[in-house]
Amino acid sequence: MRRAAGLLVPALLLAPPAAAQDVACVRPVEAPPPVAAEPDVHRIARGEGVRVAVIDTGVAPHPSLGHVEPVADLVSPWAPDPWFDCDGHGTVVAGVIREVAPGAEILSIRQSSGHYRDSSGGTLDTLTQAVHAALDAGAGVINISVVSCLDPAVLLDAAPLHHALRRAEEDGVVVVAAAGNAGGQCQPGMVVHPAHEETVLAVGAVHPGDPHALAGYVLPGGQVAAAGRVPVGLSPAGHGHATGTVNAQGQEASFEGTSFAAPVVSGVAALLRERHPFDSAADLRHRIVEAAEPGHGVVDTHTTVTHLAGDYAREGREVGVEKHRAETGGVPARAGTLLLVALLAVLLTAPVRARGPRA
Repeated sequence: MRRAAGLLVPALLLAPPAAAQDVACVRPVEAPPPVAAEPDVHRIARGEGVRVAVIDTGVAPHPSLGHVEPVADLVSPWAPDPWFDCDGHGTVVAGVIREVAPGAEILSIRQSSGHYRDSSGGTLDTLTQAVHAALDAGAGVINISVVSCLDPAVLLDAAPLHHALRRAEEDGVVVVAAAGNAGGQCQPGMVVHPAHEETVLAVGAVHPGDPHALAGYVLPGGQVAAAGRVPVGLSPAGHGHATGTVNAQGQEASFEGTSFAAPVVSGVAALLRERHPFDSAADLRHRIVEAAEPGHGVVDTHTTVTHLAGDYAREGREVGVEKHRAETGGVPARAGTLLLVALLAVLLTAPVRARGPRA
């Protein structure tokens, strides 16, 4: 453990080969762990046994994550380490998933990083490879909090990625992706991969101050939305917590964006997969969308897990003599009453004969 700029920076963040890495890793802004009670929804489902693949910047092993399975590293294949999160992003994403679904198993696939200039990662090709790697590892849910924004005028063969996502659909695997944040290389009107794909559940982020309004930075196209602000997340140092990260230039970044809204929905998908093991991927997506709030489609975990799909509207009950007769096959109530009155009249008017003892 080394100390730099007043922050504890573990050797894990300084580990990759100097020749491969061009930009120093971010440093976590350390913070005490948040105080949170166990949600009631975990009495219903915890995502037990559901394998959730995190296609991201790597996931550092952390006590709060349980065992993190290192599946693939497409950023530095010459020295693969899916547990290395130089960007301080994938670990936070995995932490959100486990907070929603504490029984889920995390699979780490390191697909992108902003700290390698010559890396082959961060492309649609490596994203395609990452999806296949997740499926080969038996993932039940795939979370993709990395996006690629392209001008629609640019001709690009996205067929391999489409086929990989189609394979996920056929395997019953729910794919959840960030809808994207406006700014930089991502602008409204661009095609956002993989969020625009038909079989992908695209997630926007709600405004931190208003859980029913979308944040201003969210790109259009999200089908549902969730909280995009993580006040305190898991530290990429592999232990402890952080409120954000600081880069080599001293710029601090908080954990906010559609990247952190997507894992909320991925966690919900893991809970539903446990509850409905025989549902198709389309079935689970439909459950999430149908249970979401009207408007921006905000996803509430408890509401989604307990939601009963279908239209339960009933016609008003009609009570009447003919209905009763048709249902029971018996004599109508009014006719039965008349018969009873007639019988009483006969009994009351009949002569009464005295009876003596019999011999």
